[in-house]
Amino acid sequence: MHVLFCAILFYLCCYGEARLWSKGVVHYAINSKDYDLHSQDIIVSTLKKLESEICVKFFSTPFNHTLADDARILYVSNPDKRKDCPPEDYSFDKTVVDIHIGYKCLNDDDISRKIMEMLRASIGDKDYKPNSVDLYKTFQAVKKKDLRTNSLLMPSDRDLINTYYLQECGELTQKPISGRRWYAGKTMELNSDNEKFYNDKLWPFGIVMYDFDKKSTASDIKKLEDAMKVIEHASCIVFQRISEDRALQPRNLLYFGAQGEAVPNLGFIEGNQSVLLSSMLTGAPGHSAHTLSLLMRVLGIPMMSNRYDRSSHIQVNWNNVARMNEHYLERLPKEAWVRDIEGEGTAYDFDSVTHAPANYMCTDCSRGQQTVTPIQDYLWQRTLSMGHRTDLSPADMEMLSLLYSKYCQVRFVKNAKK
Repeated sequence: MHVLFCAILFYLCCYGEARLWSKGVVHYAINSKDYDLHSQDIIVSTLKKLESEICVKFFSTPFNHTLADDARILYVSNPDKRKDCPPEDYSFDKTVVDIHIGYKCLNDDDISRKIMEMLRASIGDKDYKPNSVDLYKTFQAVKKKDLRTNSLLMPSDRDLINTYYLQECGELTQKPISGRRWYAGKTMELNSDNEKFYNDKLWPFGIVMYDFDKKSTASDIKKLEDAMKVIEHASCIVFQRISEDRALQPRNLLYFGAQGEAVPNLGFIEGNQSVLLSSMLTGAPGHSAHTLSLLMRVLGIPMMSNRYDRSSHIQVNWNNVARMNEHYLERLPKEAWVRDIEGEGTAYDFDSVTHAPANYMCTDCSRGQQTVTPIQDYLWQRTLSMGHRTDLSPADMEMLSLLYSKYCQVRFVKNAKK
């Protein structure tokens, strides 16, 4: 083993600081002195099966092959001739990462368990919170039959790795995601049906008046106002908090506090509207775009996942939707679908801040159940990204501009005359 170990070191260069496997590729070598050909085939076969469940790839690496300077190699061995395979610590500070698989563990389940143990260790204390659909939870001891069919991995394990390795895997291979070519050189316009649908939902002059009740905490107020600033910086919209010494009471006001509706009205309504501040800040687990999505709803922008043509892109699993919340996932009328000057509908945008996450309005998605499932989803990229954007997509900005530009122009003209 010593000779083999030295050979590996001879062909590897210095390691990088990152613990994650570069580009989501694990280069590995199996000690042929510890495992016969049949045992090696079992290990290789299991690694190949894992590739169908996680985005990480496993490449068997000849020792005469020179890897990148920051590359590491996974060295599969059993120097102590153990039969079992207890948990072990993994060091990523060297060019070789050792993993030991006992002889009684030469089966799909145990090899998968050891590989997952190693991949979780590669995540380590990395300061990155998965923008997931409640994918990263404390690993729970759940009966195998509840979690697996033909899968080698538990949903929580699979989704954890795909979440943390999403960027690394994306550097290896990129698949086109529908909706990123929103502009495509074409101008969007509102037809008469669009105007009829949206006109009574838009705030006059693009100004949203709001206030908080006196019990609202400073931290909660800051969270909501930070989200408002994201929209303000990407559009002509203005969120205006009313002053305490106001001489006149505004006619139309959003009032955030401890009482009110859990979900604000879609667009403008006359008079005062009370909305639960807590519901504006906290949505489905992992739904980092929740607050932005609700603010877009306040502005009259419906959710992307409610589009008239959504059945071509996503599937709604109604059995998982919480009772009394089904209407939030109903399709919008065709009149809400904006088209370009050639009459073609705008592209479906999975990146939209208004897109529902996979666990949107879910009764219980703690074991990986979904309410919204992409019809085509390469390596769960859409599942992991839906509803987790923290800024407006190009499609979101274009939609706001399309609906509010003339309202904002009236405001600009009035201000210029003062």
